[in-house]
Amino acid sequence: MMFKQKLVLSLAFLFLSACASSTKNIKVGQGLETNQGIVVTKIHSNWDGYNNPLLADLEFIFSQKEGKKKGYKFVLTKADDLKVVALPAGDYQWFRILFGNYYMELEGGFTIKSNEITYIGDIYSQLNLGMFSMSGETRVTDESAQIKNDLQAHFPKLLEIHKITTDLTLLKQM
Repeated sequence: MMFKQKLVLSLAFLFLSACASSTKNIKVGQGLETNQGIVVTKIHSNWDGYNNPLLADLEFIFSQKEGKKKGYKFVLTKADDLKVVALPAGDYQWFRILFGNYYMELEGGFTIKSNEITYIGDIYSQLNLGMFSMSGETRVTDESAQIKNDLQAHFPKLLEIHKITTDLTLLKQM
C-alpha cells in the first residue's frame, strides 16, 4: 500500500512540474481580469545560469490550493528578478525549487486577494550543487520599502489603482 501511495504522489509531482506555466510580468497599463490580484516578489540567488542558455533554469514552482489547481512557476531570468504577476485570487502553496534534474521540496504558501497587490517578500535562494546532489538555503525577507520604489519606477499606475499589502509568504525547504 505504501508503495502505491508513493508512486501516485511521485507521478502527481512530475505532472505538476511539467505542466507549470511560467509566469510573466504584467505589462504597463494592463488591467486585471475579474477575480484577479497581483503578486509581487523579487528573487535573489547565487545561481546566474540565466546568463548561459546551456545551463538549467532556476524555477520556484507553486500551485493553487483549490479550484483548477493550476501549476505556476517563477523562473529566475536576471539578478534580483522583480516579479509582478497577475494571478487568480485565492490561496497558493509552494511545491518545489527545480533546477534541471535537481529539486528541493518546499512547503508554505501565500494568498492573493482580488483587485489588490500582494507583496509576499523577497526570496533569497543560495544553492550548493554537487555532482549528484543539490542543497541550499531559502529564506524570505521584508523589503517592502524597496519594492514600493521599484513599483513606482516601473509600474506607477498600479500603485494609483490598487491597494498594496505586505503578507510575507511562508516558505520552508523540506
